[in-house]
Amino acid sequence: MKLSLPDANAQPLSDEEALKVFKETHWYQSWELRPGMVTPGLAHNPSAQCDMLHIPKDLTGMKCLDIGPMDGPMTFELERRGAHAMALDIQDPTQVGFDSARRILGAKAPHYQGSVYGLPHAEMNDLDLVVFCGVYYHLKYPIMAFERISAAMKLGGTLHFEGAGLVNYAEDINGQPSGLSPEYVGQWNEKRVPVCISYPNNYLGASNWFVPNAACLEGWLKVSGFEVREILPFTAGGAQRLYGHAVKVSHLSEQIEHPAMGTGNPNLKAPTL
Repeated sequence: MKLSLPDANAQPLSDEEALKVFKETHWYQSWELRPGMVTPGLAHNPSAQCDMLHIPKDLTGMKCLDIGPMDGPMTFELERRGAHAMALDIQDPTQVGFDSARRILGAKAPHYQGSVYGLPHAEMNDLDLVVFCGVYYHLKYPIMAFERISAAMKLGGTLHFEGAGLVNYAEDINGQPSGLSPEYVGQWNEKRVPVCISYPNNYLGASNWFVPNAACLEGWLKVSGFEVREILPFTAGGAQRLYGHAVKVSHLSEQIEHPAMGTGNPNLKAPTL
């Protein structure tokens, strides 16, 4: 992984210098950096999102990791709340707004450019809190991602997550509306049937692979060593998202996919239908 740190000798930017950096940067997320300095992009309120995810307002002394931060609004909000905040993303921090935002804010958060599959790594271990928003459905191996996150966390640590969910809408393999009624899809959720739709890197016209319902996402978290405390749907404005938090309760973050036959395991039996 490639580590990016703020310049330890850099002086705080004046408003004029900050405005120059601001104008030279391509922003993805929109939030207020300084009074009146609002980045263009997708609307984002990191303070409100942290509150929605039930992230404590006081994170003093806590070691926190934001996975998939892009421009970094959540990373810097964690730092503002007192955390030793870190960021992990496949994006180069100088090619998105992260590095510029860090300079404008005078923030200290280190940025690791790499994959969630590489956790734990360096200081990204024994974590108290992890934010994992807008990522798991972009991954080919979401369960592996949750396993690696769990491995990087301490027992009792909290994972706050958000992402695409199967709530009331599904597409076919060609990316077209399936025609399944919201009521039909909703029945799977009401009966807690764990359903996940697998797409060939295309869902809602973007690079998406797996869209789970709440029961499925709960199962992924459970086998990764977590106990789910809350999973809720978010459907305002036509969105189809799931968010919540879970606590690491087991060091067994990785489980055998299928035991070998002939191991003498008395619990290994042929399935019955």
